[in-house]
Amino acid sequence: MKILILEEIGVERESFDLPGNDIAWFDGDFDKDIVEVFVTVKKKLGSAELAEFPNLKLIAVAFTGYDSVDLNYCRENNIAVCNVPAYSTNSVAELAVGLAISLLREIPKGNKLIREGGWDLGKPGIELFGKTVGICGTGAIGIRTAEIFKIFGCEIKGWSRTQRKEFIDLGGKYVDTLEELCSISDILSIHVPSNSDTKALIGKKQLAMMKKSAYLINTSRGPVVDEQDLYEALSSRKIAGSGIDVFSIEPVKPANPFLKLDNVILTPHIAFKTCEALKRRAEITKNNIINFESGLKENRVI
Repeated sequence: MKILILEEIGVERESFDLPGNDIAWFDGDFDKDIVEVFVTVKKKLGSAELAEFPNLKLIAVAFTGYDSVDLNYCRENNIAVCNVPAYSTNSVAELAVGLAISLLREIPKGNKLIREGGWDLGKPGIELFGKTVGICGTGAIGIRTAEIFKIFGCEIKGWSRTQRKEFIDLGGKYVDTLEELCSISDILSIHVPSNSDTKALIGKKQLAMMKKSAYLINTSRGPVVDEQDLYEALSSRKIAGSGIDVFSIEPVKPANPFLKLDNVILTPHIAFKTCEALKRRAEITKNNIINFESGLKENRVI
């Protein structure tokens, strides 16, 4: 098959090999009329872009999210779409916990202080041990995050549209409403997908329920949290702080109000981005293409 890779996928190009197939990269020579497979990550693929490739049969999204692809066009034109649903579970969970510890112990402030010739932060840090951690969304990443927090001696609570036995088995306890989860959590860690049901899932009402000493961690997607409401809660110290890896507009613009806050740790959407996760992602993407050629539908979205 003629495969066109539309953007860099985080591994060495030569390692993305599929014997028996013809692979071209976005910055090389290729013929739109004969391309049969796209490999993409987050590149916008609307009907106009897709219509330029009349023989396209498969879009292999090397990412968990596939909202950048016009699925209606693909259905109408018999174009299969597959994704990589679980390649960065450990990576995301580890960053969520890392952000929490960094907030509680003010690690970035300590680093900045000592580089500027200072020494005393002026106040003690806070232990993670014994804190109540609320897991919003108990899919694979939420459960793995809960497991790590549990190892640190935290009490785990959860809210999810689907309750999972694995979460209960590790000692997690579900609550009935998201608002209840917000009210009891010392740390609220968000792990839900971005879709029409979860847009602004965390907003003014939920933030108002949180403790003044609580922290919010978002390593899921930017639109899940109403950013204006979160900014207001942080700037007025209605909650203690936040660790944010994802934003509604990426890259972050210079005028983003979060940049002015000293109780926020910001990272540039790196939760998924580890060497190990990117290698797994590439391997699963290759397998998705092989499975498609063999008539198998593993990881097929449509």
